[in-house]
Amino acid sequence: MSLTTLDFLVIVAYLLGMAAIGLYFSKRQTSRDEYFLGGRRTHWLLAGGSILATLLSSISYLSLPGEMIRYGFGFFAGVLGVPLVVPLMNSTLLPAIKRLPITSVYEYLERRFDAQIRTLTGSIFLVRTLLWMGLIIYTASFAMVEVTGWDIYATILIIGLITTFYTSAGGLQTVIWTDNLQLLILFGGAVTIPVFIGVTLGQGPIDWWNSFSQAGRAEIQAFSWDPMVRITLFGAVMGQFFWNICTQASDQVAVQRLLSTPSLNEARRSLWMYAGATVTLLFFLAVCGLALFAYYADESGLPMQAFQEQVAPEADKLMPRFIVQVLPSGVSGLLVAALLAAAMSSLSSGINSISSVVRSDFLNNSAAAGESLWFDRCSGVVAGLAGVGMACLITLAMQTSDWNLVELTGRINHIFVGPIGVLFFAGILFRRAGKTAALAGFTAGTAVSLYVCFGREWFGLEQSVSFLWVVPASFVLGLVVSWAVSTMTEPPREDKLRGLTYSRGGND
Repeated sequence: MSLTTLDFLVIVAYLLGMAAIGLYFSKRQTSRDEYFLGGRRTHWLLAGGSILATLLSSISYLSLPGEMIRYGFGFFAGVLGVPLVVPLMNSTLLPAIKRLPITSVYEYLERRFDAQIRTLTGSIFLVRTLLWMGLIIYTASFAMVEVTGWDIYATILIIGLITTFYTSAGGLQTVIWTDNLQLLILFGGAVTIPVFIGVTLGQGPIDWWNSFSQAGRAEIQAFSWDPMVRITLFGAVMGQFFWNICTQASDQVAVQRLLSTPSLNEARRSLWMYAGATVTLLFFLAVCGLALFAYYADESGLPMQAFQEQVAPEADKLMPRFIVQVLPSGVSGLLVAALLAAAMSSLSSGINSISSVVRSDFLNNSAAAGESLWFDRCSGVVAGLAGVGMACLITLAMQTSDWNLVELTGRINHIFVGPIGVLFFAGILFRRAGKTAALAGFTAGTAVSLYVCFGREWFGLEQSVSFLWVVPASFVLGLVVSWAVSTMTEPPREDKLRGLTYSRGGND
């Protein structure tokens, strides 16, 4: 089967709907505070849903069922670490961030340390987010090529340009509303596939799990001292926990939603909403992987060992292939729209966040470009076009790599997640930490990240360290170095720390 006229009409209607939302909100953009933070009146449900839709992206939506099929459920065990993030964030970093009248989270680093650290982190954010956007556009285009046969570079251009248009026109309100609409589509897709397979095979999740277990796919090693082991239960939980605390604390894409809420309590509720929805959606994506494994094992008619060898290289492609080849006309179009939704929600957030960082951290909210939003919208357009260019480069690079999508993201896109997280948590937790201590921790964390990510390619290791340790190792060791240096250097003046560090009573 292939996509029908009805499917294409559904996809076109979805794309036009996103553009219409952007045009609707474009008329309401009267100030930069409105454009970048939605006037700081975003409801906590919408903020939490937007964070999930943004951070999930097409990379996770497509790759996690493929990860389940190829390697088992070990990676999904990491979801146990997500709820642990919220109490830590709500009691430490979030109060310090929310009490400041800031647009970019990197403004905190200038107040706590100095302008050079703010510029450094803002610059890294811009480069890292452009890379992330490229990965997102590539992944969505990769899926669309699987289901439509379109040229991948033309697909990259279509996805990038439409998302750039509605995001640049409507600002953060457009991003948040489209994020939440797209999140509903994503949930719908993650539920529809297992239900359809269950009806087709006459089986349910328990039957799928039994087959999965008999194939040896349900086993997971609880712990290992060997960091080369790809997945352990402990490593998966630590990976999710540290990635989340660093992202929620230091990534403008996520923090911008928390800043857009009207109060600290609303921001705290947003994080609980994010955690609950994340656990739920990842559960459904794991079930999707189980269902697809069962369906294609049944269809192949091969002995289980032969099937596993055959399916492993194709695991990332099975979900989009199932959508177009098996699902009924119209439903296929809706789920292709879900794949687009996963990409466009993240891409739109990246575009708006880049524009806000350019304005806040590099132009210092100056009026040099005029008081209108013309410059801010133009910077969004430039960011979108740069993301399209990055996606084209990644397409070329993937033709020479044997990484799957989960590892591609874990190794390339997570290099600076831990080190930048060190800067924020050193500033919040260590009153003695000054600029020297912060930069020492950042440098140590970056060195560890590079070693974990490219130990085999650059340092001659026989086997790469597991990608799950990129963020935990760089963050923990970087934070230890920062603390150690802070004990040996001159502390900042007390009057410079007021309202910027953690205190149990909530006030400094």
